Amino acid sequence: MIPQTSPSKRFPSRPFFFLILGLFMIVGSKTLLSEGMFMDGLIYATIAKNLSLRIGSFWNPYFTATCMSDFHEHPPLAFGIQSLFYSIFGDALIIDKAYSLFTFLVNGFAIAAIWKRLLLRHTWLPLFLWLLTPTVIWASSNNVLENTMSIFITLSVFFYLRSEENNKVLFLCLSGILLTLGFLCKGFVALFPWTFPLWMWLSTRQKSFMMMLKDCLCLIFFTLLPLILLFMLLPEALISMEKYMNVQVINSIKNVQTVHSRFYILERLLLDLIPACICMVLLLMAGRGKSLNAHGEKNLRNQGIAFILLGLSGVLPIMISMKQSGFYILATFPFFAIGFGMLFFPITNALLEKIHYPSRMFSVFGGLSYFVFLAGLFLVIYFSGTPGRDQNKIDDTHRVLSLLPEGSIINIHPELWHDWSLQAYYARNKNVSLDPNTANRRKFLLVLKSQLSDTLSLHYTPVNLSLREYALYRFME
Repeated sequence: MIPQTSPSKRFPSRPFFFLILGLFMIVGSKTLLSEGMFMDGLIYATIAKNLSLRIGSFWNPYFTATCMSDFHEHPPLAFGIQSLFYSIFGDALIIDKAYSLFTFLVNGFAIAAIWKRLLLRHTWLPLFLWLLTPTVIWASSNNVLENTMSIFITLSVFFYLRSEENNKVLFLCLSGILLTLGFLCKGFVALFPWTFPLWMWLSTRQKSFMMMLKDCLCLIFFTLLPLILLFMLLPEALISMEKYMNVQVINSIKNVQTVHSRFYILERLLLDLIPACICMVLLLMAGRGKSLNAHGEKNLRNQGIAFILLGLSGVLPIMISMKQSGFYILATFPFFAIGFGMLFFPITNALLEKIHYPSRMFSVFGGLSYFVFLAGLFLVIYFSGTPGRDQNKIDDTHRVLSLLPEGSIINIHPELWHDWSLQAYYARNKNVSLDPNTANRRKFLLVLKSQLSDTLSLHYTPVNLSLREYALYRFME
C-alpha cells in the first residue's frame, strides 16, 4: 500500500497554478499556436489530416503521392486519434497546435492524478518541475508522437498505483491495456513501465518478491494479450506491424546513426534536468536544517527513488540504437518530476507552512500570479496564426500554393528532396506532392534561388511571385 502523508492544514494552491501556467505561456507564446512546427510534427499532422479526409487508411497511413504514400515509420494510433480532431474541428492549421497543446494538458492532469493518488499536497509542485524541462515546453507545440504516447504511459502508472489499493486485477488490466495503446503510438519505447513494480519493491519493500513478480507478469500479460488478439483478428494490423519492425526498429538499430555516441541520450537527459536540479538545490538552501528522515518521510523518499528509477528505465534502453533524439525520452519526464517532488516534498511543505496566507504579502503574490497568467494568455493569442519558425519558407509556400490546385504534383530540384519540412508544408496546406524526378516534366518546378542556372531557361519560364528563398518555374510545353 502507498503510505499516507500526515494530515495538515489546507494550503491555497490556485495562485501557484496560475503562476506556473502563466510562465509556461510566456515562455512558449511564440510557438504554442503559431504556424510552423518541427518537421516530424508536420509530417504527423499531415498524415492525421489525410486520415480525416479518408486519404490512406488507419493501417496504411499516407503522407504524399511521391513520398511515403505507404507510411510505416511508426504505429498508427497517434495519427488516428489526431485525425478525430480534424474530423470534429476541421483541418485549419491551428488544429495542429491545438492537438499538441491538448496532449500536453492531458499529460499534466495525469501527473496531478498520480500525485493525488500518493496522497500528497501541493499538486502544482510536480507540474512545476515538469515544466522546468526545456524539451517538455518545446514538445508542447511540436506535435511529436511522444506527446500522445506519454498520456497512456502516465495513466498506466496511475492505474498500477490504484491496483495497490483495491480491484487489483481490474486496475492491472487497465494499466496493461494503456501500455498496449502506448505501443501502438510509438512502439517498444512505451513498455518501460513494466519495470515499475520492480523499482517500487526495491525502494520500499512493502510487498514480497513473489507479489512484485506477479504484478510484473500481469502487466506484461495484459499488455501483450490485446496485441495478440489484434494481430489474430486483423491481418492488416499484423502486416503493418511487420513493416514497422523492418522499416523502423531493425533499420534503426543496424543502419541509422544520428548521434556521435550511445551516451548522447544521457547527455540530453542531464541537460534537461538541470533546471529542476537547480530548483532542488535552492530548496535545500532555503530549507537547511530540515531533516529528510522524519517520521513518514523516509517512505516518501523511497517512493521518489522508485519514480526516478522508472524514468531511467525509459532512457537507458534507447542507447541500444545510434538513432537518438532528445524528445525520445519525453515520456520519462513526468516520473522524474514526481520523483524529485517526492524527494523534496518535506522541505517544500515545511517552507509553505511558514507562509502566513491571509497576509497582504501573499495577496500581492496572488495578484501577481493572475497578472502573469493573463499576460501569457494575451501573448499566446497575439502570436497565434503567425509564423513561429520557417517564416520565409512558410510565406513562399503560401504564395506558390495560391497557383496550384488541391492534390497536384510539382517538380522540385533533386537537392530539395530531403527537405522534409518543405514537403510537409506543401502536403499539409494543400495536399501538394513534390517530385524530384525532373524527367517527369510536371507543370511547375520549385528550386532554391541559389540553385538557379541558365539551363532552366531552356525548358522553363519563371513565374513572378516575389518569393524570398525559392523560385517557381513553369514548364514550356
